[in-house]
Amino acid sequence: MKKDSGALSEALKILLEEKLPRSEVQSLKDEGFTLKRPTRETALAVAIYKKAASGDLSAIKELRSILSGEEKQDKHTKAVIIIDDIEAQNI
Repeated sequence: MKKDSGALSEALKILLEEKLPRSEVQSLKDEGFTLKRPTRETALAVAIYKKAASGDLSAIKELRSILSGEEKQDKHTKAVIIIDDIEAQNI
């Protein structure tokens, strides 16, 4: 039976928000990463960063894609301007 992608997406979000096990947190600290709120999502971000930093072109492209997607989303959200044009029509 095929699961709908909305349910799968929600399950992944929940999984990524889980706290990272202490052993994994310690391993990342030993590598020099300071983590304020270590989650599985944080671990994925570190893994992509490490691959990109090592010169892996696909990881660099993925990192750029993720970051540019956030920038586009932020720009879109910040670009919303409400103009009161009702008074202008009554003039």
